[in-house]
Amino acid sequence: MARPKGKTPSLLAISTGTPEHHTCGKATPCTRCEEIVVKGQRCFKVPKIKSGFTRHPIFCVACTIAILEQTKIELLVVEKDVRFNG
Repeated sequence: MARPKGKTPSLLAISTGTPEHHTCGKATPCTRCEEIVVKGQRCFKVPKIKSGFTRHPIFCVACTIAILEQTKIELLVVEKDVRFNG
């Protein structure tokens, strides 16, 4: 896996919808690590609104797992805050 760009994002910060399973129809670079996802390989599209338009960046499985882990961490922090400070 190529070195990912920047901090691992979370679905809380980047997404405006549910990630969807996708099978690449052509070789496409992962939005995060820029590793090529070859034709027919499993990947995920995460909807993101920018400037009024919805984009669907493609993430390889490894980056999707990292994003999900970061989302879990952030959700645990929010849950802890709500339960103990609310």
